[in-house]
Amino acid sequence: MTDDALRDEIAFIRQAIEEGRGWASVHSPALVVWGVGMAIAYAGTYGCALGWWRIDANWIWAACVVPCWLYSMRGPAGRLMGLAQDRPAARPMARALQMLWLGCGIFLTIFAVAVILSGEMRDGWFGAVIAGVFGIGFFVSASLCNLPWVRLVAVGWWVGALAIYALRHRLEVLPLSAVLMLALMALPGFLLLRGRPAAP
Repeated sequence: MTDDALRDEIAFIRQAIEEGRGWASVHSPALVVWGVGMAIAYAGTYGCALGWWRIDANWIWAACVVPCWLYSMRGPAGRLMGLAQDRPAARPMARALQMLWLGCGIFLTIFAVAVILSGEMRDGWFGAVIAGVFGIGFFVSASLCNLPWVRLVAVGWWVGALAIYALRHRLEVLPLSAVLMLALMALPGFLLLRGRPAAP
């Protein structure tokens, strides 16, 4: 390989990593929104289980998940309605990250509906699936964006998945899940947001 080809390849890799980091920074508010929204849903479900209020937990989840999805889909919805025509097409690395997280979200939402309708949500194993999928999402994102500390977030989710599974038949799993959402979803989103360069 010639020196020019090597320089071009290094420049391409550097540009791809910067694209990934840029996408992660721009979309970090979504991590905060989802982390806080899911923490509220888990805390609300815990309150239902303790008898603090008489609300169907499914309605609490709907009230938390739907706004999070609306927030996450505001960009694609705007493009579909012709409100963001001048926006440039996403670069390959940014597109890969977008599809990774969209795929995780779609899978978890469809699977959650199936588990609720089948009546198996009370078995408690689905929370571990959620944590495991988030671990995969953060692990892949860490590599695509070259953000080593994000790998620790992924490991945290995988350890959390084991803890959730171990506590799956106990009420303590609900506050634990809420804390994981705040510590391993909202907090990383906030840290990425703080690292975002100011708009010119």
